Amino acid sequence: MDTVGPMSGSHSEVGAAHVATNDSNPMVSLWRRGPVARAALLLPVVVLVIVVGVLYEKPAHTYPVGVNQTAWAADVKIALAERSPVGPIMPTGPLRDLPGVGEIATVIVDRSSSGNKVTVLFLTSVGVNEAGLAYLKGSPPPQDSCSVHLSGPWWQIAPLNTTTMGCARGFHDNGGG
Repeated sequence: MDTVGPMSGSHSEVGAAHVATNDSNPMVSLWRRGPVARAALLLPVVVLVIVVGVLYEKPAHTYPVGVNQTAWAADVKIALAERSPVGPIMPTGPLRDLPGVGEIATVIVDRSSSGNKVTVLFLTSVGVNEAGLAYLKGSPPPQDSCSVHLSGPWWQIAPLNTTTMGCARGFHDNGGG
C-alpha cells in the first residue's frame, strides 16, 4: 500500500527541495540572508576602494620632513640672513645641498617688512621645471607650479607638466597669475 500524504513524498521530491535551498557557495548563501548580511559583505569592498583611492592620491615621492626639519629650519635662517635686496641667492656652503631634497640651484627669499609673510624657496631646478622645497609663513605656494603640503610651513614644489597642463599625482595646481 503506497499512500502519499502531506508528511510523505517520493525521495526525489525531498532531495530536489534540499538542493534548491542549499547553496554550495557560502557568499551567495550569506547574500540571501538579508540587508545586514549584504552590508557585511559590501563593507570590506567599500573600505578597500577608499584605501586604494587614498593611496593613489598620495604623491609618488615627497621630501622626508621629520628627519630633516631641524636642518631645513637652520637653512631658512641662513637664507633670511643672506637675502639679497634684488634677485635670488646663489647657494653656497650649507645652502648648496639640503638633506632629503638634494642640490640647490637657487634660493629665493621674500619677506614682508612686518615679517608676517615669509617665503623661502630652495629650488633644485628653475624655469619651466621649477621644483624644490618651500618654507611658507603666511604666503601661498608659488603661482604656475604644483605643490603638496608636507607639514607645518613646509611645501614641496614640482613642475607643471606643460604637455597636459596638469600636476603629478598628489600635487595640486597653484594656477597662474
